[in-house]
Amino acid sequence: MAELNIVEKANKIISFRKAIRDICRKKGLEYPSDAKIAEYIADCGGDECVYDINDFMGDYESKIGVFRDPLEDFKAEIKAISWSTPPTEEEVTAFFEKHGNDIGLFCKMHTIKKMKPLERKVYLNVIEKCSVPQLVGLWNCFIEESAIYGQDSHIFDLTFKEDSELLNDCLNSDQRIKIHALEYNGIRYLHCHFLNDKNNIKGYTDNDIIDTITAYWREIFERLLVWDEIYNNSVGNKGTDQEFNGFFDIVVRPILLKELGYEFDTRTFDIKEIKKS
Repeated sequence: MAELNIVEKANKIISFRKAIRDICRKKGLEYPSDAKIAEYIADCGGDECVYDINDFMGDYESKIGVFRDPLEDFKAEIKAISWSTPPTEEEVTAFFEKHGNDIGLFCKMHTIKKMKPLERKVYLNVIEKCSVPQLVGLWNCFIEESAIYGQDSHIFDLTFKEDSELLNDCLNSDQRIKIHALEYNGIRYLHCHFLNDKNNIKGYTDNDIIDTITAYWREIFERLLVWDEIYNNSVGNKGTDQEFNGFFDIVVRPILLKELGYEFDTRTFDIKEIKKS
């Protein structure tokens, strides 16, 4: 088929647009915008396939291809998550309009919003005061102390000789190749859930570490309240950038005492009552 000249293409597009409007009118559907029709034509490409009205209406009515509604897709993803307190449709829409379809950010913000006031205050102070390596140290301390999830929930640090040697001893050559690829791409942390399963080796970014702490914060918070001495002395590998000696006294205790009406000096350990104005 000979290539259409610009006038012939224009006439075809006008006729195509008219046919779309006629069908939409008969079916009681809202007309697609000219911009969407143009996007469809550009996405389809090729004069022979572009102007099939049945193909167009199939995509348009089924909301596929260029007619996908990203907000509806986002709502569906949110709905598929198992929530203890599901977010409202208004919350989801408001988030989407401001932040787009960032599922991870939505989950984190929703989780923080649903925290109890004291739980949230301690969480926010932990996120502010701790570096990412220290958060890894906190997570591993929680895994070891609580024994809730087992040692295969440990997050490995590829900059630590001990972690690298353990992984090399436990993994086969294919698994080690995957880890080297993650390391080559700048991944420092990884989770190896069942050491005999290559598919469960997952690299962790800094944001993934923060998201992990956020997702499990309620359980971590409860353990902090009961086993404060462990979390004061055992957060992070000693002599590394994960170590946070005095974590509980520096990060957690001041918030708890402030809620009780006391000010706590983390240097001298002095406590004094906060005078009400």
